[in-house]
Amino acid sequence: MSSFDDIVKIALKEHEDSARSDTATFLRDIKAQLEDPASIPCYSKTSPPLSLVSFNCLLQDTGYPLEVYLPGDMEATDIVDWAKLKERWIGWGVEIPGEQDWVKEGDLTSSLDGLSLNLRELPASVYDDNAYRPASTHKFLGVLSTSPMPSNEPENADIVPTIHVLAEVDQPPIAGPSKEDGDVREELVEYLATAFDPPDRLAAEYVLLLLLSSPTSRPSSLSPLGTLAINLMRESGATTSALHPVIASVSPRVIPLALTLPLLHTHRFSPASADSSSLEAGLLQLGEGTVLIVDEDGMGSGGQLNEKAIGNLRALSDCLTEQRVKYDYPYMDGLKMDCAVRVLVLSQGKTLLPVDVNLPVRENGAKTTTRPSLEPFRSYLARHSASTHAALLVIPEETGQLIQDDFVTRRKNGSSEPEETLKRRMKIARLLALSYPHATLTKEVWERAVRLDEEVAKRHTLP
Repeated sequence: MSSFDDIVKIALKEHEDSARSDTATFLRDIKAQLEDPASIPCYSKTSPPLSLVSFNCLLQDTGYPLEVYLPGDMEATDIVDWAKLKERWIGWGVEIPGEQDWVKEGDLTSSLDGLSLNLRELPASVYDDNAYRPASTHKFLGVLSTSPMPSNEPENADIVPTIHVLAEVDQPPIAGPSKEDGDVREELVEYLATAFDPPDRLAAEYVLLLLLSSPTSRPSSLSPLGTLAINLMRESGATTSALHPVIASVSPRVIPLALTLPLLHTHRFSPASADSSSLEAGLLQLGEGTVLIVDEDGMGSGGQLNEKAIGNLRALSDCLTEQRVKYDYPYMDGLKMDCAVRVLVLSQGKTLLPVDVNLPVRENGAKTTTRPSLEPFRSYLARHSASTHAALLVIPEETGQLIQDDFVTRRKNGSSEPEETLKRRMKIARLLALSYPHATLTKEVWERAVRLDEEVAKRHTLP
């Protein structure tokens, strides 16, 4: 692994038209800036070359071959000591899709086309242990430079912004739930209810559970645990135009997806590589925790689907049920990678996508004109959706027995509830438990989960 000094010297040497002679001063300035990471500006298109920048990014393509380069103190000559050449890993990073302005640090008002990330070199012997994978998100600190895009024809390669990474910033640990979270939860549900016109508190409860969901475990040959996909069905007079802005005000990553026949036929949902040299992005290549709001209104009465459109719908269905996204590589059929996407479907009628809950939206709450403080809601969601909080989930033995006995009793009393009902209620109950600080699936939590599920059923039977 190269030293700090070596990486900075490489950035200086490889930068186009670089004519710096004060390398020692430049090194000293960079080191001083790194002592205060919070003061390092975010990358933008106006960032000056050879400046120290930070970049919150999603690694869109991690499949480039290792790149050979000369160490910082070596110059290219006709005679090269091949034993001194080193290798570095290169990835293509883009601004995190759907990341909200209130999350970003600094001014990133201009869109980013992408950055080539020249990371610390990794010896070939540990190349297979590389932890970077497509769609993972990172915050890098490094020296901004330029370099040719990796290409089979380097003489024709585009020159692109490049970060020579000096460090990766770890996300600070998230504090555990507080005793005040019970009150915050109720206020948050009331706020989420205002996303519907007229307000719908029941729908808000399910949106809250969606915002807390994440695949916490992936049992072999089974659906992942901890997920919940919901379909909000707009009934006559009900609108959801405020849903996107309300969710985006409290959830850090939100992507709207207006599903239409032209979109299905022309766009790529799954990332794909035509020749194994690069990976083209797909609409479902999203960072962990992204809320994907799928609006089916544009589908109208449907129509004929070609092979690409069918493949896109299948990819979206797999994202819902398996929490995996297919990656199309030559000679690698059926490769899927894990994801963590929270899918909410909006439609006029019942969606054809394999969601867990189909909920008709109706008036079920009082209107409010008071805009609450959003920071407590954001902090609550960050704490209660964290993997550390999900790991604390407890299902006491007596509760497990209660759930089993309840299901058996219902079946003995002539209930026609299928096993899918029990599975759905368990999903609801697990997330409901995580919405409280104790993270325990008690008898009271289970009974509330059953009531929530029964309220949805009633809406399907009442006019």
